[in-house]
Amino acid sequence: MPDRLAARAAGAAASEMKSIIAVSLGALLLSACSSTPTYGPGVLVLPGTNRTFDQFRFDEQDCRGYAQTQITKSNQEQDSAGSFQQRYDRAFLQCMYAKGHKVPVSGRYSDSAESTQSAARTPPPPPPGPPPSEAPPDYRPTK
Repeated sequence: MPDRLAARAAGAAASEMKSIIAVSLGALLLSACSSTPTYGPGVLVLPGTNRTFDQFRFDEQDCRGYAQTQITKSNQEQDSAGSFQQRYDRAFLQCMYAKGHKVPVSGRYSDSAESTQSAARTPPPPPPGPPPSEAPPDYRPTK
């Protein structure tokens, strides 16, 4: 019977050790969640003209790091500058555009009605009198 009690005590000690390991592992996992979150781009960027895919991948990693630095560096501006994701996306797009890649542009970028009206107008007439003597040859009157 003493052997049975010793085996039971050893089993209890092993069970207690497993519980300690499980609690420690859980605490470790929870502490990993409390670090600064890592964001990713929420927008589609395409490789620029005459850019290889390897250049694109290198630039994308570089711009991800740049955008992450920008949002962690400017916590004071978070209320007026939008959410973390919006600020990350803006910094990421600026970086990728600066490196020559294609970024999305909003459809509200230009007013098509205004551009067609200005294209339909005729240019104003030239000022009266002969052109100055330093005018290019194609603007001088022919004799």
